Amino acid sequence: MTDTTGQRRNSARLKQLSQYLRTVHPERHGLSLRRKTRPNGQDLVYLSFRTRPDGGGDQKWLKLTASYEDTDLAISRAIDQALADFDSNISRNAGGPVGSSLGIHLRHALSRIETDGNSEKHAARRVKWLKGCVQWLSENNGRATSREDLLRWIASWPAEARSRRDAISAACLIFGIATDGKQLNPGKEFAYQEPQAGQGRPIDPDEVQRVILKLWDRAETSELAHAAAWLTSWVALTGARGAMVMASQLLWTSPGSVEVAVGGYVECRDSKRGRNRQAQLCPSWRELLEAVGIEKLSTPPQRLRDAASPWDEKPNQDQQRRTEQELNAIHGWIWREFSEDHGLKADRDLIGLRTLRHNAARRLLEVKQLDLLQIAGLLSTSEDMLRKTYSDHHRFRSNEIIREVFG
Repeated sequence: MTDTTGQRRNSARLKQLSQYLRTVHPERHGLSLRRKTRPNGQDLVYLSFRTRPDGGGDQKWLKLTASYEDTDLAISRAIDQALADFDSNISRNAGGPVGSSLGIHLRHALSRIETDGNSEKHAARRVKWLKGCVQWLSENNGRATSREDLLRWIASWPAEARSRRDAISAACLIFGIATDGKQLNPGKEFAYQEPQAGQGRPIDPDEVQRVILKLWDRAETSELAHAAAWLTSWVALTGARGAMVMASQLLWTSPGSVEVAVGGYVECRDSKRGRNRQAQLCPSWRELLEAVGIEKLSTPPQRLRDAASPWDEKPNQDQQRRTEQELNAIHGWIWREFSEDHGLKADRDLIGLRTLRHNAARRLLEVKQLDLLQIAGLLSTSEDMLRKTYSDHHRFRSNEIIREVFG
């Protein structure tokens, strides 16, 4: 701010110079200059303009070689040089050679996510990966308008990991925003690949039970520790997702009013990525249930009740946000308490919610009386997903058994 006008400190001199330069460069629509001060005290000057006369299109930002302390003539010459360099290499500089254009595209993309109507959890994941993509582009001198740069970002993630899908989604979004709706189309070479058979290999149930009981030993130290023990136990018992347990009837009724038994149903809701359907929790691990005790499993901590999502109706965004925050808090507590520094990383790996879900799925696949449709219903997934994820399981190798016996 200036002492005399109270306006921005660059609004007097640079505004006047901008008005003059618009007559010199009429093809640069909305041309303006901006003064920015670096932490070291250096005052830089940036030039911006738009690609369409109506104020739409992409906004270009060019960093000038001249500083604010230079004369108007020196700044004008720096502008001429920056525009000449920009025009001579427009294919590379379509997004402008300064990171602030990435910031503009990021803001537009964030607004797009906000209006897309995603669930709280899905929107948060999209925002996280979008910001990660923009950060990667900034650190690697990449452009949101460059297909090659975005393909390098995608290729930096394993093809069989979920992160590859998230990286592709973020790249497609930022590219579409930066190029006024063009499609990135990564192609098969950079597409997500289905993981190979053998996902979620079985682990020793006695070891899992040992670590879960260790969680219960710490449950009295804090309410968060109690929440971690209770939630982890229910995921291990049923194979349900953590969010489904957080949207179960147990968290909305008085202790003991819902039957907790092997083979008993507890109503819940599955709201994963656009889903909104009734589901059930069904304990299938008698040894763990007896080791923990029905009374403990029937009495969730108040902390989880306060963060629960409804089991009998679609959750609103505030409820989804509270549930997601609580799940993150539990994950963070387990990560800290069972850290590598404490020598407990191996134990932590045994009780990851995804690991427990895989283990429950393999436990159910061993039950010959259950067909795939029933198992898929118990896990709130699909038969096709079971075949893809656990194709190494002997249940899906019946042709080999027939060949061995009758061949």
